[in-house]
Amino acid sequence: MSITRRSATEARMTAVLNTVVDAIIIIDEKGRIESFNPAAERIFGYAEADVLKKNIKILMPKAYAQRHDTYLNNFLTTGEAKIIGKGREVVGQRADGSQFPMDLAVSEYRIGRKRYFTGIVRDISQRKQLQQAIVDASEMERKQIGQDLHDTVSQHLAGLTMITRVLQKKIMGLDRDQADALAPDAERVAQLAATALKQVKDISHGLYPVELERNGLSTALEQLANQQDALFHVQCRFETNVPRIELDAKTAVHLYRIAQEAISNAVKHAAPTEIVVELKRARSGLRLTVRDDGKGMPKKLKSSTGLGLAIMRYRATMIDAEFRLISAPGRGTKVSCALPGWPDMQVRGTP
Repeated sequence: MSITRRSATEARMTAVLNTVVDAIIIIDEKGRIESFNPAAERIFGYAEADVLKKNIKILMPKAYAQRHDTYLNNFLTTGEAKIIGKGREVVGQRADGSQFPMDLAVSEYRIGRKRYFTGIVRDISQRKQLQQAIVDASEMERKQIGQDLHDTVSQHLAGLTMITRVLQKKIMGLDRDQADALAPDAERVAQLAATALKQVKDISHGLYPVELERNGLSTALEQLANQQDALFHVQCRFETNVPRIELDAKTAVHLYRIAQEAISNAVKHAAPTEIVVELKRARSGLRLTVRDDGKGMPKKLKSSTGLGLAIMRYRATMIDAEFRLISAPGRGTKVSCALPGWPDMQVRGTP
């Protein structure tokens, strides 16, 4: 290639880098920034001159920075790609310290013996805000329906149960033949009303767990496990080493819904005899786990875009958590959601 043609090509490439709306960042194999286009300057709030030759970790929160070193070293040593060649949703950190959600795609290229990595970043703050607004609206709708069931249908059923008991007493005052004829029907109505009342209460609690607001996530998860045990006759228990955990409402609701969805999937599809829900503090932070001893999940389904799995993954991203699903036919399923590097002041309990 002639010098003229090479210069023209380089000029076109520079023009592309300078005009694209996505941030394009190039680093060397030690993680040092080699190129930082204008979109990256706008998104992260740094001038290119301020970040050149500095480690890419300055653009990440501490928890992600630690994982980045592990991923990069692992890839350089073993060739096993965790993030190279894959798109993922992560959290970035601006020059002012503020954090934001972003889509990241990383690719590798070589010049001679040197290896470089190109990261394409898109700020998805507005998209996440819209998604959160939709989730919030859904939660409000759940809450309203749950309250309506509890405040209206439950009250009517409770009244019906009381009227039936009164009717039973009146029947006892009839002559023996009449009482014997009517008593079984009255008893049957009373039993049905009592059963319906309990089911409506369980459904209303599932739609919006009052315990989550009153007594926190641990108590709400314990109640959830007890309800599944009673409703579906599947042994379901809750274990924790953080009984007095303090979480913000958004995080608590998302973790609760992930557990609820995982349990529902297990009951509907896995035919388990036991389900265990765990909320535990580990070295890496806080971890929610739901595991069952059911028939497991086929590999093609595990990687599918089924609505239940997609919702759980989405909820995990909303709280910057790491979602994992491990399953194999005949070996049960384990769903976990980890909040890595969770600050000590936000988790209180027995370690």
